[in-house]
Amino acid sequence: MAVRGVLRHPVSLALIAALAAAAVSLSAQSPKVFQFVLSATDQNGAPVGNLRPEDVLMSENGEKQQIARVEALSVPMKLTIAVDNSATSAAALDNFRDGLAGLVGALPRDVEVTLIAITPQPRTVVKFTTDRTQLLKGIKTFAPEQGAPRFTDALMEFSQRLQREAKDRNAAPYLPVIVMVSTASNDHTSYQPKDIAQAVAFLQARRAKVNLVMVSTQPGDVRTATALGSTMQSIVGRPAAEMTGGRYEEIGVPARLATLLPEWGKGLAALHERQKTQFRVTVERTRSGNLQNPRFELARPGINGSVTRDGLLP
Repeated sequence: MAVRGVLRHPVSLALIAALAAAAVSLSAQSPKVFQFVLSATDQNGAPVGNLRPEDVLMSENGEKQQIARVEALSVPMKLTIAVDNSATSAAALDNFRDGLAGLVGALPRDVEVTLIAITPQPRTVVKFTTDRTQLLKGIKTFAPEQGAPRFTDALMEFSQRLQREAKDRNAAPYLPVIVMVSTASNDHTSYQPKDIAQAVAFLQARRAKVNLVMVSTQPGDVRTATALGSTMQSIVGRPAAEMTGGRYEEIGVPARLATLLPEWGKGLAALHERQKTQFRVTVERTRSGNLQNPRFELARPGINGSVTRDGLLP
């Protein structure tokens, strides 16, 4: 079954491939009822906070379907920050703190954030909170420690936490995002490649986003800068970022963190605002069963949209 995007006036509605696979996901109470989640933005890319049933059009095989309800839906972002605090980070500690403070400062005040240090094992420095004072205090107080970083372990624990949460059907939906800051120190882990691959595959399926910046803490050292892309952190983290639609970057000068991480924070802030400003659209179809050549449109000029099944934007 093909699912197509269509144009109406200058407006396009981008369709997520998962919607096609979700075509049989009809309401158990009424097989003629179909629901999807719509995110709309204006010409400036800002989220549109008011949509009415008449603003949304859906048809099957060219036959118009009735839009019964359009309800506000919030699927906010929750951010995990994991930092390599091995002894190698000591030379760049101030750069780490400046960048992380800028990242947190760029986020909307309602974003929940947790801070994790990964040496000598992953440990929570600040639990999930919206309290910026507490977060900034945690950023200022974590310190380098002896021992190898546990980057892979931190990523594995992130995935395992999400797997446990997935079992709670009453949990409020949210978009999980992790930002990892790592040096080129040798990473230690007891996990096997198969376990790591499965954990990353789950993150992809969960629509989580992995973001990793590899940092050389010895500016001007070509050998260290070159090694950033061949460490275990890069071998694991780069494909994880690519698979989940996150970001990956290598920087040879740690002072760059002071501008890079706030840039990432601004991007995450925009994503959060889109995530929490969405709409659940309920369609009363003329027939039951799988969707037949569905087409989706936005009738209001000047806005664009994305359709998902669960409100987790790409």
